[in-house]
Amino acid sequence: MFRKTVLDNGLTVITESVPHFSTVSIGLWWKTGARYETESNNGISHFIEHMLFKGTERRSAYEIAREIDAVGGTINAFTGKEYSCLYARVLRKDVDLCLDVLSDMYRSSLFSEEDIEKEKYVVNQEIRMIEDNPEEYIFDVFYANYFRNHGLGLPILGKKDNVQSFKRETVFEHFKKNYSPEKMVITASGRIEHDDFLRKVQSLFGGIENSSNFCPPQNTSPKAQRIIDVFPKDLESLYILIGTEGVSQIDHKRYTLYVLNAILGGSMSSRLFQGIREKRGLVYSIYSYVNCYYDTGTFGISTSTSPKDSYQVIRLIKDEILNLKRNGISESELKFAKDHIKGNLHISLENTEARMGRIAKNEIYFGRYIPVRETLRAIDAVTVKDVNNLINDLFQSLEKVSIVILGETDKQRVKEIWES
Repeated sequence: MFRKTVLDNGLTVITESVPHFSTVSIGLWWKTGARYETESNNGISHFIEHMLFKGTERRSAYEIAREIDAVGGTINAFTGKEYSCLYARVLRKDVDLCLDVLSDMYRSSLFSEEDIEKEKYVVNQEIRMIEDNPEEYIFDVFYANYFRNHGLGLPILGKKDNVQSFKRETVFEHFKKNYSPEKMVITASGRIEHDDFLRKVQSLFGGIENSSNFCPPQNTSPKAQRIIDVFPKDLESLYILIGTEGVSQIDHKRYTLYVLNAILGGSMSSRLFQGIREKRGLVYSIYSYVNCYYDTGTFGISTSTSPKDSYQVIRLIKDEILNLKRNGISESELKFAKDHIKGNLHISLENTEARMGRIAKNEIYFGRYIPVRETLRAIDAVTVKDVNNLINDLFQSLEKVSIVILGETDKQRVKEIWES
């Protein structure tokens, strides 16, 4: 059973009772992330995520971890482009402890000068780790150019120089402005009763006032920049990311795009994986991806290969896209994709963390709960014609598709292959 309550201070509390589960997952979600940063403070949301674990007035960093570990629970956090989350999963009997720890981290984190200086080093090591992982780093490079001069183009971790420049007053002021109750959603899923949970949340969070300097989200939509570029990097393989405009998170066509993604490169039996990995052995990994945001999205393909095979791989990807445009998809592919998506959804719902995240994202993007049956109906309603029309919309012209490559190759040759 799903229930939602909004407290007087604007904080939204949502629970989903699943009585047959023995665990409860609780998340504190804020409608803030890299999108709402600037070039000068980029990385500050992710840095705040780290600081929440560094100790409070009542608990040291060790005690925060120890108290959850002691009951066999897990606690973690993440920062995204459009939201941030602090969450934990515990047994039902430990919900009070979990809420107390999470509320303490939110209300009373110290943000001490000493810890800030230490964490600068830690975060910069994390940035270096991403830069050393080309499969992840290429997405940062792609978005920095594709969404140039917009918050969606900023890397979530930030830049090393930015992180090094953070001062306590800057970090704490950003936290007060952007993590207020009116920008906050608390979600819980599992063996839980709403009214009881609500009373506990009210006592711990209800008295928190909103910042007088509340910073509303950025409302401007990004303008995508078409790019074909090569970024030299000393690598054994070439890393290739191909992307074009997708759909937004609130666009109903996202279900059609999920179907197309499953067919093109969303599984090991997809067209790209079978045609380029299994049939020809030219790559180890190749997949398509869907990223949806408030008002835009991207859809594309990621892979890596040897420099000598890179031109062939790019040509084969292009041929597969042209084949989709020319011949469309079949009824059997449509059925496969629907069953694949619905199966993944049902399997994910066996995990309280996934359920907790699902209801939070529904609230953040739609302001309401979307029942699973509604999602399943939307998937079932997708037709072959819908997918084929979307293929033509997305790939109307290959000259609008962007390509970013990490490694050493001939940019002009890539351009000629793609546009010929």
